[in-house]
Amino acid sequence: MKKITGIIAIAASLFATQSQAQFFEQTDYVGALSSDAAKDWTAGWTNWNPKSTNYAAANETSTLDASASGKKEITNTVTLDNTKVYLLKGFIVIKSGGKLIIPAGTLIRCEGDLTVTPKNYASIIVERGGMIDIQGTSTSPVVFTSNKAAGSRERGDWGGIVICGKAVNNQGADVQVEGFNNVTFDNTLAKFGGTDNADNSGSIKYCRIEFGGLAFEANKEINGLTLGSVGSTTTIDGVQVSYSNDDSYEWFGGQVNCKRLIAYKGTDDDFDTDFGYSGAVQFAIAVKDSAYYDLSYNAPSGASTSEGFESDNDAAGSGKTPYTSAVFSNITMLGPIPVGSTYADLGTVQKAAFRRGARIRRNSRLSVVNSIFMGYRNFIYFDGDSTIKASGVADSTFPNSHAFRNNLIVNTAAAFSPATTTANGLVEVANAAWLGKFNNWLKAPTNSNNVNPVAYTSKTVLEDPNNPTTPNFRPVSASPAHSGAGFTHPRIANFGVVSSVNTIASIGTYVVYPNPAKDMIYADIEVNNSTEVNVYITDLSGKTIVNAGNQSINTGVNQIAVSTAELNNGMYIMVIESTAGKLTSRIVVSK
Repeated sequence: MKKITGIIAIAASLFATQSQAQFFEQTDYVGALSSDAAKDWTAGWTNWNPKSTNYAAANETSTLDASASGKKEITNTVTLDNTKVYLLKGFIVIKSGGKLIIPAGTLIRCEGDLTVTPKNYASIIVERGGMIDIQGTSTSPVVFTSNKAAGSRERGDWGGIVICGKAVNNQGADVQVEGFNNVTFDNTLAKFGGTDNADNSGSIKYCRIEFGGLAFEANKEINGLTLGSVGSTTTIDGVQVSYSNDDSYEWFGGQVNCKRLIAYKGTDDDFDTDFGYSGAVQFAIAVKDSAYYDLSYNAPSGASTSEGFESDNDAAGSGKTPYTSAVFSNITMLGPIPVGSTYADLGTVQKAAFRRGARIRRNSRLSVVNSIFMGYRNFIYFDGDSTIKASGVADSTFPNSHAFRNNLIVNTAAAFSPATTTANGLVEVANAAWLGKFNNWLKAPTNSNNVNPVAYTSKTVLEDPNNPTTPNFRPVSASPAHSGAGFTHPRIANFGVVSSVNTIASIGTYVVYPNPAKDMIYADIEVNNSTEVNVYITDLSGKTIVNAGNQSINTGVNQIAVSTAELNNGMYIMVIESTAGKLTSRIVVSK
């Protein structure tokens, strides 16, 4: 590792303990996609009509068959063969030290059956210390789907993928995923929690998870992808969960960051965050279908309505830390009301079963920014006084624990507006005393939310989002989605923002740390070819405040250090510039 000291030598221990990748990519648009078809990250690997897809029949029925005893444990490295089609039955449990490698193009047919003994839950479980390596590509994804024939597949045909890590949650070091405690042949599975926020459970890239959500018990369905205390060095990038029988994604604590997620026509919530999840998600699409909703929506107890986002600190709404404080940016959220329709057009059942684009409750500090919400009864429900007070609305201070800003919200004028004082189509609250304050806060210029700038009709925002087999989620040419994004709020900047990335000698990894910084800011940059760069820090107006001068960086990983000791607290931009381009990253100084 070569060193560029900039001003002083690097403390070697900092990288191991405080490194923070620059996670957020700054965009000039809101929502998941730009209008440029060449940059459509959904192209090539997604499937919008898996019910009718003619998948090849399973021809390898032993490696992933655990039906005889209910589970099969992987304790070493097992690599699948993408020339074969696998049949998954029972629990495939990846134990500590074990690893399952699934190469690009692998198809896995999954078959659950709770009528047999032992029960066949048909799921992948990555235990603490185990690893999964799904190596799909944008042209050759890994696919988990139902083993039923085309036309007969349905939500809940099998379980799902559960990853259990060693990162922190706010419930304890040995928490179990719901439903696993009553598995008769092994009630110790799927436990998560620990103290290692940088834990690595492997990698999932370009993977489809279709028709999961097997109900272990009544109201205890497994999610499409469940992430329990998953650590920050785990990679989740490019996942489509379709027709899940419960939530499409659920995070229980942990700090894993995720990119390019799709929640397609799931039953319950699209993105569910609990137990102190404090990672970040950028670029995601969620699509509701009015035919798929949680059947317990009107249960006398334990009722569950289908939301876009649902977020809790925990079931008790406690102040246990870490708080659920994830940040979601560039999300396109499409509710059950099709473009051109209104809430009044839904059936009676659908009106009761579907509710909000986001339900933030039980002391959660979730943030959603730079996103699009269309076709919901209400945009957001701040459920409970503790959640509202955490937003800062209660005392009129600008909130730092929540950020709901730079969002494009369309259809509130045609949404639910009850004859009560707790909802107005944009906002819903449990306590009527907060409705006016919360409504004003969301519409405040400082939050930059764009509410109903266009009619909720065809081709005013997105190209063709409700097409049943070939949807197009890119903005139309005159869409208000083309502008309005913002990446300056501290909740976003804490994860690091790459403002622009052009080719600098073919960049590999790029990490800036610690962020926020105190006296020093460091950058680790990996390049494939040597080059010269100029390193400097500017204020937000572009004025150079610190100039670290010209540096030589060589093939491999280089370290750059710049003093921030003379800077006041605030936000700045660190620039690494070559003749080929530059990297600009927002940094925060806090002493």
